[in-house]
Amino acid sequence: MSLTTTLCNFSKYFNQLPRYRRLMHHLIHFTRICIFGAFISGAVAFASYEEGLRAYLEKDFETAIGYWSNTDVSNDPRALFAMGVMHMRGIGTEQDQETGAQYYRKAADFQFASAQFNLGLAYYSGRGVAKDLEQSRHWWQLAAEQGHAIAQYNLGAILWSGSDAIKDQALAMHWFRKAKENGNRDASNFLLTLFAPMYKELNANSLELARKDGTRQIPLVDEVGMYKLGLQAMQDKQYGQAFGYWQPLALDGHVDSQYQLGILYENGLGVEKDFTAALDWYQRAAQKGQGEAQFRLGIYHMNENPDRNEALGFYWIQSAADNDSVDAINYINNNL
Repeated sequence: MSLTTTLCNFSKYFNQLPRYRRLMHHLIHFTRICIFGAFISGAVAFASYEEGLRAYLEKDFETAIGYWSNTDVSNDPRALFAMGVMHMRGIGTEQDQETGAQYYRKAADFQFASAQFNLGLAYYSGRGVAKDLEQSRHWWQLAAEQGHAIAQYNLGAILWSGSDAIKDQALAMHWFRKAKENGNRDASNFLLTLFAPMYKELNANSLELARKDGTRQIPLVDEVGMYKLGLQAMQDKQYGQAFGYWQPLALDGHVDSQYQLGILYENGLGVEKDFTAALDWYQRAAQKGQGEAQFRLGIYHMNENPDRNEALGFYWIQSAADNDSVDAINYINNNL
């Protein structure tokens, strides 16, 4: 099965998931963690907040709300977040999702990641606020940038399968990988499904070599998959997406991606045209034996460089031919 077919089938499956139900589970689970765990370990800002927490743990919800609504804790994002949860879910007070969302917004303005995540969820589902996927993305991104793993996954999901105004699958891949690194199982499962065909292309020796190579940050299977996604985007003339896939690989030392970035920069595809940057990426790839990059450098020094250097140009073209570059071999046969 081709990568294109796999992506199509998995995207169809992914879009059919009851995502709101799945996200709501995260809200309930995460609320439980925050109220029973994270709040306890945080620094004590005001005694009345801690008293509210004790009341909550004793299931005296009205008393808890009384403490948390006290003016002494009006600027404590933990209390504002807790009030948002209580109103959003109708715990100890009449359910009022609009008020809950307002509390989330106040806490989110303090850069409180849990509130940013829940506010993004409110915009995603249209609970307490008008449904707005761009706002949902905005708040999830703020939480994701603070290392919030579920926000990282949700941000990846909305970028992967959202509307055309939001969709950016190369950026989605970045956040899926971040979520995976932070232990998010949904992100791990997504990437496993997406890259499953890549395992068949890698023999045991390649995988063993990848395990021993401590210089690379991106796993070998992810590397192969991301590179192919870039080729697919290039074929579809989605040059910005191709750049988004290839840039992290190139920075990680992937020579084929380095060569492809050279092409993008040389031709101004998905990025501003910059021949100096193109030469830099060609040079990086060529020094590591990438034949096409070596040939391109050879042609540059033979014909295009203001300081023409035929000896250097021939060196790179011959190196490209030694690395089985068809273009280099044909050039030597026809011109040298």
